[in-house]
Amino acid sequence: MNHEVDGRTRRRLLAAGTSGALLLAANALGASPPRSWRLLINEAFTGESNLFILTARYQPFAEYVTGTVRSRPGIAIEPVVDVRRFMTLAKAGSKPQLVFGKSVNQLAKLVRDDGYQPLVRRADPYKAAFIVARDSPIRALKDVAPARAKIIMPDELAATTAVARAELRRQNAGDVQIVHTRYQEAVAQQISNGFAQVGVVNPTIARKWTEDGGRVVAETQPVVNWSVLASPDVAEAEVAQLRAGLLAMNGGAPAVLASLGIKQWAAAERADYLALLDYTKE
Repeated sequence: MNHEVDGRTRRRLLAAGTSGALLLAANALGASPPRSWRLLINEAFTGESNLFILTARYQPFAEYVTGTVRSRPGIAIEPVVDVRRFMTLAKAGSKPQLVFGKSVNQLAKLVRDDGYQPLVRRADPYKAAFIVARDSPIRALKDVAPARAKIIMPDELAATTAVARAELRRQNAGDVQIVHTRYQEAVAQQISNGFAQVGVVNPTIARKWTEDGGRVVAETQPVVNWSVLASPDVAEAEVAQLRAGLLAMNGGAPAVLASLGIKQWAAAERADYLALLDYTKE
């Protein structure tokens, strides 16, 4: 019996010694266990602020991305509604490995100024629309200033606002009065209630507005849409792997894309974001 116990003891000691030797070797080579990545989400001015709902919305996407980089154990989801806080977290010393964002003018600054690497973008371009009531005398942006009309836009940091201001400059719309409201959904409602004569909204709201009998008098230039970026610290090989995996979602995971409000991804290029900032003059 004692010989049996001694045999088991020797085997345990041998296994422990082997594990210890492997750990020492890994430490000597500078290896460390893989850590979870962070996915920082810029939900922006869409009206949803419940972080539990937002986390659940992006969970299937995070699980899909985890499967494209198999050396990683998982992805921690960090939804952020406040754009200023989002930018602070994205620019911090400890940067998230992945960013998904809807305020594309802010994402463009991360690409230009902070070394973030574009992976994919929503395939359809983004265009904001200038809406008016059905019986409005305003027919074009040139009519806004002479009519002393008020233009209502979303938050000053919103991409919708940035491209709308850019289009007003491009068309030399003159000295116009601009006011802001927090969420895009409130813009159409305030035009309906007569609080302003012109509103600036995203394509989804613009489409519903026209279906309900309202008019669109102008659109902005098309620019890069919602995007996924990789941190400057993500290796080139992983960037390529991630881009290929995300593009494969078009045919392989359409339901996950649909849950995000996206039909298809397209490959994103740095030039897309620089062109946007050239337009907005930010």
